[in-house]
Amino acid sequence: MKYRRLVIFTVVLLSMFIITSQISGAGPVTVKVMHQFNDAENAKFEAIVAQFEKDNPGIKIDLERDNSPASSYYGKLVTTIIGAAAPDIARVEPPKAAQYTAAGYTAKLDSYVSYEFYKSLFPGTLEPVLKNGSLYGIPQDISTLVLFYRTDMLAEAGYDSPPATWDELVEVAQAINKDTDDDGEIDIWGLGLFGGWGAFEFYPWFWAAGAEMFKEEDGKLIPAFNSPEGVVALQFWVDLIYKYKVIPEGAATYTEDDYKGPFIAKKMAMFTSGPWTVASLKENKAIEGKWAIAPIPTGKRGASVLGGMHFIVLEQSEHKVEAMKFLNYFMQTDVQIDWTKSLNLLPIRSSCYDDPFFSQDPLMQAFAAQLTVAKSRPTIPEAGEIDNLFGQAWQAALARVKTPKEALDEAAEKAIEILSH
Repeated sequence: MKYRRLVIFTVVLLSMFIITSQISGAGPVTVKVMHQFNDAENAKFEAIVAQFEKDNPGIKIDLERDNSPASSYYGKLVTTIIGAAAPDIARVEPPKAAQYTAAGYTAKLDSYVSYEFYKSLFPGTLEPVLKNGSLYGIPQDISTLVLFYRTDMLAEAGYDSPPATWDELVEVAQAINKDTDDDGEIDIWGLGLFGGWGAFEFYPWFWAAGAEMFKEEDGKLIPAFNSPEGVVALQFWVDLIYKYKVIPEGAATYTEDDYKGPFIAKKMAMFTSGPWTVASLKENKAIEGKWAIAPIPTGKRGASVLGGMHFIVLEQSEHKVEAMKFLNYFMQTDVQIDWTKSLNLLPIRSSCYDDPFFSQDPLMQAFAAQLTVAKSRPTIPEAGEIDNLFGQAWQAALARVKTPKEALDEAAEKAIEILSH
């Protein structure tokens, strides 16, 4: 009888403890992460999460992978924010990070990151997530455009190094251009630049000319891309096609896919691309040891464009401390080195490039050099519309529908209307 009473008493106490624990919120804190990683990234991310949870039993990471189109993904994210049901962490494009910060959706992270971590990031990656000097997001991955070139083709033309300036680029490309069939048509091209991705491919040259997208005037932001420097940059591309004839005339609508084949087949000596191209070229034994990369040739200055994604912590999150504990774990040097090695990505932290895996790889060192002068595309709320206008103006000039000045002036007038609303 005494034993039975003891058992009942124990069960009652245990039940009260469980109920009290649930009411008081004891037990693991759940941090919800919304993302769109691809299959390989998702598998690696899940492995990192598993290790984090093992090391931090008081925190559970709930991953929500959404592979719907970007418009649907961001629509869903905003709906959760408006409905006060947002995830704690979301992976977003840089322009979205800036827009959400401007709207007050993102949490200020200054108190959660170390000065050492902050300084180890490439400056350009912070542009979309800085507001009034404070940090509102963390770069999650990073990419940039560089110059891919055939070392064998340059050597055959008498060059032992890639072009470093615009003038050298023209010289080297013209030396390589050939009409091997004597039919008046060039079939070996010195250079491949393309317009099929909108303005993305043009930004490095635009900035290298000293141009900027916007400027402040009387306290207002106005378009500045139709400046003399902007016109010079666009005229240079037009001249590469029609004056120097080192780029095919279809460049206005071509994409990277139109050039990778000729590059491998030794029909094109140079083109621009990013880290996503490295793995496929390394796997092709036909060009093994016959290619390399270098920073994009400079105009008035060196420049390139950044790609990549950011993590944001939502302001309405009740678990900011735990969310940032996970992000700090993901961003620590050893985890980042493992992440980038496994997926053939670029590390977001400059300190990672000191690791032997990266420091002894000339490709990675070239990317690191380019990242020091790479910039993010505009991240103001109207950036998407204005970027489209900018890209259309560029393509119109490349197709000779308008002169560079006409195309940029017309786009600037429309951009003024967009900014005034």
